[in-house]
Amino acid sequence: MNKKILLISDSHRFLDHLPRLVKKYRKSVDLMIHCGDSALPKNDPVMSLFDIAVRGNHDEEAYPSYVKYEHILVTHGHLYNVYDGYDELIRLCQKERCSLCFHGHTHVPTIKTIQGITFINPGSTMVNRGSYDYGTYAIVHLFNDIQTTFYRSDTDAICSDAILLEGLRQLELFKRWRKNNRKNVTR
Repeated sequence: MNKKILLISDSHRFLDHLPRLVKKYRKSVDLMIHCGDSALPKNDPVMSLFDIAVRGNHDEEAYPSYVKYEHILVTHGHLYNVYDGYDELIRLCQKERCSLCFHGHTHVPTIKTIQGITFINPGSTMVNRGSYDYGTYAIVHLFNDIQTTFYRSDTDAICSDAILLEGLRQLELFKRWRKNNRKNVTR
């Protein structure tokens, strides 16, 4: 597969960047994918330009909960508890025979490979969780391997690797916090 993919998630009806990004990349990518929480109807003029769009926890039922495209699984992540880890998504990817998974929901740009499955979250075009105050999106090149570049959604500048490391730390902290709070609630 030789594809260049625009990967967006969690735009939450904030139209500051979404229409501009679609216009910028529409003719230069092979696929445009929205990983959910656009908070826009499926027939919205901008959303109708996406090749794949899935339902997030702030979207209408018209969007599918996940889409399988070749060896790629696209979902939002909220139905698979991504804040607690990738166990449920790993099972779904294995069931669907997918080695690549695009998802959103956490508002944290990440790329991680577990059990031979690469998970890519472009972050939120609106704003991400972390010390920086801007949103992100990703361009994914699929050729012989997976090359992913994360960009700021406000300036289109390439994000530093520090953002990705912070994102992974942020998710790990959140996972531990959720685990501890579940224990405290059941006591």
